[in-house]
Amino acid sequence: MAITALALAACNKQPELQTGVELKNLDTTARPGDDFCRFATGHWIDNNPQPDAYPRWGSFTKLGDDNVNQLSTLIQDIAKGQHAQGTIQQKIADLYNQYMDTIHRDELGYQPVLPYLEKINDCSSREELIQYAAQQHDGILFGLGIGADSKNSSQNIVGIGQSGLSLGDRDYYLNEDERTVAVREAFKQHVVNLYMLIGKNEAEAKQKMETIMKYETEIARTHYTRTQRRDPEANYHKVSVDELKEMTNGFDWEQFLVWYGYDATTEVDLGQPEPVAYACRLLQTMPLEDLKTIYEFQTLSWASSYLSTAFTDENFHFSQSLSGAKVQKPLWKRAVNFVDGRVGQAVGQMYVEKYFPAENKARMLELVKDLQKSLGERIMAQEWMSDSTKQVAMEKLNTFYIKIGYPDKWIDYSPLTIDPAKNLFENVRAVAMFNWDLDKQDHYNKPVDKDEWFMTPQTVNAYYNPTTNEICFPAGILQPPFFNMQADDAANYGAIGVVIGHEMTHGFDDQGRQFDKDGNLRQWWSDKDVEAFKVPAEKLAVYFDSLYVLPGVHANGHQCLGENLADHGGLNVAYNALKLAMQKRPLETRDGYTPEQRFFLAYANVWAGVNTEEGIMMLNTVDVHAQNFHRINGALPHIDAWYDAFNIQPGDSLYLAPEDRVRIW
Repeated sequence: MAITALALAACNKQPELQTGVELKNLDTTARPGDDFCRFATGHWIDNNPQPDAYPRWGSFTKLGDDNVNQLSTLIQDIAKGQHAQGTIQQKIADLYNQYMDTIHRDELGYQPVLPYLEKINDCSSREELIQYAAQQHDGILFGLGIGADSKNSSQNIVGIGQSGLSLGDRDYYLNEDERTVAVREAFKQHVVNLYMLIGKNEAEAKQKMETIMKYETEIARTHYTRTQRRDPEANYHKVSVDELKEMTNGFDWEQFLVWYGYDATTEVDLGQPEPVAYACRLLQTMPLEDLKTIYEFQTLSWASSYLSTAFTDENFHFSQSLSGAKVQKPLWKRAVNFVDGRVGQAVGQMYVEKYFPAENKARMLELVKDLQKSLGERIMAQEWMSDSTKQVAMEKLNTFYIKIGYPDKWIDYSPLTIDPAKNLFENVRAVAMFNWDLDKQDHYNKPVDKDEWFMTPQTVNAYYNPTTNEICFPAGILQPPFFNMQADDAANYGAIGVVIGHEMTHGFDDQGRQFDKDGNLRQWWSDKDVEAFKVPAEKLAVYFDSLYVLPGVHANGHQCLGENLADHGGLNVAYNALKLAMQKRPLETRDGYTPEQRFFLAYANVWAGVNTEEGIMMLNTVDVHAQNFHRINGALPHIDAWYDAFNIQPGDSLYLAPEDRVRIW
């Protein structure tokens, strides 16, 4: 309470605070109504030069890079010391030092993965191969995991879904545009190159590649699109193990689940029945040698990041076709990210102790409460929503579970053994097995733990989880330009305030609205309200469909609908919260900009940055978020307050007539 009082006292001294808006980022040669992205952020890249290793460079990536620099001081200090075996310091030090020791990794070449490849190729029967894969916790052509049961959200359930694509998304196999074909050809060469690095001649490598492409392309044709996967009802099928067997070509799930380690499974959530059924048919009918090749490549591809320099260079070379990166990140940064990805909560615990002040958490809690109140007002003001649905919507809003900064309980890494006598790949496998065991221990046939975090504290991001009805804001994002304890309300509400409003609005977007206050997937709105919501939602999807990400290449407004709805709601809710805050703490025009203008300038600078054409195309294929420039120039034309703040008029390029604007929340 004392900390909160101090934070509130500081906020009452608005004249002493910074505006929080970097005016040097503005390009005033652009008119706000023609290109607000350029007007608000046009000089951001001049003030924040883009490193060659970052094809996508913006406020998020820069802050993430700053955090890596902070983590490096923690990890590298540990790596220099001697530590008792079994301590977390020993595990961090050995993981980091083994990753950095490219001389030893180069000496080993591909030997660390060879025993696993030999085991695959020594399997004399289909059953033996599938058993081996299951015991390694691999599904080969389908994926398994544990998560909350969407229709019984207090209980976890085994989920089975589509998988088996090296490129991750069906569009890379099926689209015929020039850029996608180029990625596909680069992938083919990548497969050949990896096989040649393990001693295959070019003819053998090409034959392996053809086999992989043949089956992965067949599998891709059955896969749900990303837009289809955004429909919760269409991706939920709770069935018994016997029913699962019937639905998947008679595949022996009972035996597979025993081998896999889920031997007490009686029912599962079958996410995408058709792709899984096709995968099971292939597992039972594909020639054994072809199936070995598929699993062999999956194992090799996964291992390649932890082998010699030749492998990591090859991986980077292929990634250039996807991202457009000019150079690899320095080895030490890759090593820091590697350690962070393996023992992230241990690193995060050190991070928050050093870099996350307690007063930041107190101020964030106040902001969240302000945004909750504002969203409540916006809900009650909606003319399209009935009173009965408003009531249950308010109940959901008031039961949001709020997580800020870091978890109250941390992962215990003491059961994890990192053996300095083993090679890097063996220790990576040890981490993977530790995580699998931990996942089973904590989740398999267990109730959902609402206190669990799905991001580490050092992550520059935030999330909403519908099955727990929670919003989470890790410490990593609670820094400028998102959150600034020295900035006035206009900047904080425009930046982190919109992020908070964004995550809250996810609870009521086209997916979140299908989950009730307890996180259960069910229709809790009236039929009339559902239909009333769909009209402006579809209007927003169609609007973003009409935008271009590159000349001749449209955005995917339906794939990104949930995120665009959340941006739309976040802007309206945060702006309304600012106006409420200004009733208590009035703000004045400063540096030539009104508080309303500073709100939108702060918002735009959250999305400042650049990306390569390759990176834009990759995100347009696989990401459910709009491009950063569309999150400015695409989102703001639907916000009435933006028109008022900058006097946007008919004839301005971004102007939309009032009847053409989307209004939700």
